[in-house]
Amino acid sequence: MKVVYIASVTSYAGKSLAALGIGLCLRERGYKVGYFKPVGSLPAEAKGTITDEDALFISQRLDPAAPVEALCPVLLTEELTSHAFAGRLEPLDSKIRDALCRVAKGKDVVLAGGLGDLSRGALFGLCAPAVAELLDARALIVANYKGNSTVEDIILARQVLADRFLGVVFNSAAAQHMEHLSEHVKPHLEARGLAVLGVLPQDEVIGSITARELAQHLGAKVLAGEKGLDELIKRFVVGAMSVSSAIRYFRDMDDKAVITGGDRPDIQLAALQTSTRALVLTGNLYPSAPLIQRANQLGVPILLVGDDTLATVGHIEDAMGRLRVRGETKVQRAKELMEEHFDLDRFASLLGLKKRS
Repeated sequence: MKVVYIASVTSYAGKSLAALGIGLCLRERGYKVGYFKPVGSLPAEAKGTITDEDALFISQRLDPAAPVEALCPVLLTEELTSHAFAGRLEPLDSKIRDALCRVAKGKDVVLAGGLGDLSRGALFGLCAPAVAELLDARALIVANYKGNSTVEDIILARQVLADRFLGVVFNSAAAQHMEHLSEHVKPHLEARGLAVLGVLPQDEVIGSITARELAQHLGAKVLAGEKGLDELIKRFVVGAMSVSSAIRYFRDMDDKAVITGGDRPDIQLAALQTSTRALVLTGNLYPSAPLIQRANQLGVPILLVGDDTLATVGHIEDAMGRLRVRGETKVQRAKELMEEHFDLDRFASLLGLKKRS
């Protein structure tokens, strides 16, 4: 049985997407795949047990029969943190090893999800290198390319992880970076002995968010269009122009959310006349009853927030930087991206997996 610890040099790099996509591809090739998250930070309840939200979501798709209580043996809480600072922290290694044994039963591969960046968890003795050592795992680094600093981060990760370093996959690479990654970054890293196993491009589906998720992040009140809350929003536009300009602009942009002041009924109506997935109304100003009625007819959620438009845009940008793979559309797309852009054969070979017939 092989264990792969999926880590990253920055938070929100796409570790869950990588784990899910790779796991689904391996399972399709006949491997028995398990998943758990040794250290989690997103509490979720299932079957009377508190576990990690990501661990639960991914495990349900890779190994639904896995024991829920083993999916996340260490959940970071304020109590655990206070114990660490007070020097009263009990050893956590055995809990993690025991959970791995339960999840790994009958499996060819166990994917272990990392937490944040390489240093996260160090307060508890559970930073990425320590956990990889504890699990006797090889580490796959997931990185969002942000320039030369990302390359330096990966080189340092290789030094820190030493022989446990398996390779790197670049996630959500912008179109303008693809050529540079292919012609310069990848050859440079490969020449240093660092395997570049994939370069995943930015993707509209993966980079989308539902109106429900957006409402939760913004703390918005849903005024209308509840039946459209689970539709994917792929782009955003601020409705601060004249209505004639807005109509022309909105027609060229599908699957969008329009952010505008609650005192702009002209822009709100123009948005509802085009392919709009949500209206975000700022300033805590309620729209008219006819507009709410029309949004309900069309199934377009109206989200009311108290902040002004500028602050709301900032909150949305923050939400888009913390997207999680949720919903079957994103799950399928994660698998497709790995099939198209990740070298699964080389990954299996480096890991020492025997081929399945």
